[in-house]
Amino acid sequence: MSQPVFDHEVNAKVKKNLLKFGIFSIIMIFAGLTSAYIVSRGSEFWVEFVFPSEFMSSTIVIILSSVVLFIAGKAIKQNKQRLTKTLLGLAFGMGVLFCYFQAQGWNQMFDRGLTIRDNIINQTGKYGQFYSITYQTKEITFDGYDLIWKGAPITPEIQKELDTFCEELLVGSNTRNAGATFKLSNYGTVFILKYVDQVVTYANDKLYVGAAEIDAVKKDRLYRFAESLLNRRGDFMMSGKYGVDFKINYKGKPVTYENRNFYIDGKLLKALQLSELNGLQNKSSQYTLMFIVVHVAHLIFGLIALLVIWIRSILGSYSAENYLGIQLGTIYWHFLGILWIYLYAFLIFIH
Repeated sequence: MSQPVFDHEVNAKVKKNLLKFGIFSIIMIFAGLTSAYIVSRGSEFWVEFVFPSEFMSSTIVIILSSVVLFIAGKAIKQNKQRLTKTLLGLAFGMGVLFCYFQAQGWNQMFDRGLTIRDNIINQTGKYGQFYSITYQTKEITFDGYDLIWKGAPITPEIQKELDTFCEELLVGSNTRNAGATFKLSNYGTVFILKYVDQVVTYANDKLYVGAAEIDAVKKDRLYRFAESLLNRRGDFMMSGKYGVDFKINYKGKPVTYENRNFYIDGKLLKALQLSELNGLQNKSSQYTLMFIVVHVAHLIFGLIALLVIWIRSILGSYSAENYLGIQLGTIYWHFLGILWIYLYAFLIFIH
């Protein structure tokens, strides 16, 4: 009887089948998400982000890590223990580097406005919608891209002063803090607020429009206004320049943005379309975040698998006759690499 060999073969077959089932399940999840994405994208306003270069770096790294794992599989079949340990350690290190580039890329996306709940259009924080600012008796305006003072974009020095002023406004306008008051160091001498073209006065650590102290609604609008200025967000909840860092499509057609107006096929958006755009949430971000969550969950398992097979190789658990763990870990990591390349290509060419 060759019972041990039979058990080993059965064990290998069962684990491989379980891995195949897991891979098939992941494929179905992403197929469903990408299909829903395509359908939603063609039915309404849709934000398209420019993806950071770190994603290309991470793609190169995961391809190289798969090559290293392939060579490690060849090495263990020849019972080259030291080479196998070195290659598996290198593969794990490259897996960590892949995660680093991924984190850097997604952090940039979050900084640009990739969030779950935000609308596309920055209604309450839009410059000039409710509040505007005067600097040294001259009004600061907004052209859709830059804050303008005396006919030119504000200088870094003015921006730094403005950031300090906005941070002070945030503290006083925070409606979650019932006892919050305004401590404005340069109000009246450097900066003056206007609310719907009415000068906002400052006395006794409070702000007034006319004779009335600003109420909770005006405070909330002021908070969003200051927050938007600090985050460099003007008419949109996304940061950056329209057409360079992000853009909007409407049912597959590009929406152009000039002089704070929106156009499709060279014509101004109709009132109904503009109303829809103003009230629409950024579903593109929501879908992309779902991709991230699912992707990261599977990536964590892949990284753990690489770590486990590396440690086991150090402990001498593998040989030319027994390398199932390396084989399974390699298959799963290869799949993750293919899955990432698919997701990256999908977001680049479809998104």
